[in-house]
Amino acid sequence: MAITPRFSVMCDEVRQENNGKFFVIGMYTPDMSLPQLPFVASTLTFLLWLQIDRPGSFQFNARLTQLDSGAVITQAMGGFNIAAVRPDVPGLLPVRLMNVQFSQAGAYTFSFQIQGEPEILHHFQVILNVPIPMQGVQGIPPGMR
Repeated sequence: MAITPRFSVMCDEVRQENNGKFFVIGMYTPDMSLPQLPFVASTLTFLLWLQIDRPGSFQFNARLTQLDSGAVITQAMGGFNIAAVRPDVPGLLPVRLMNVQFSQAGAYTFSFQIQGEPEILHHFQVILNVPIPMQGVQGIPPGMR
């Protein structure tokens, strides 16, 4: 197999600094907890850590599916280039989806397919987690005075 997935991370955003370091913003561990449904995530990024054994140009298709209904929430396609390969250094590939609308809680799967390679899957749950407002708090609690 030419491309082997090592792991994937779901987050809001991935950025790369001038020195080559990546930083992950808003990492979900492992599920997505939302304050309301429906909910639109302006960006949803999957950071794939891939072991690639050859340089080249690669085409991919990606999709996000709600498993209970089988509905495809969003799809993407594109490509990337690998100029040089170091077998001991896996590559990081951020895949950003824009304006993703979640209408229900439950199981979801992000599927990433590189042409000619096995499908890479990232499973997660969307959980409705409505914040509970605090009531009846008066004064300064003991130990905080």
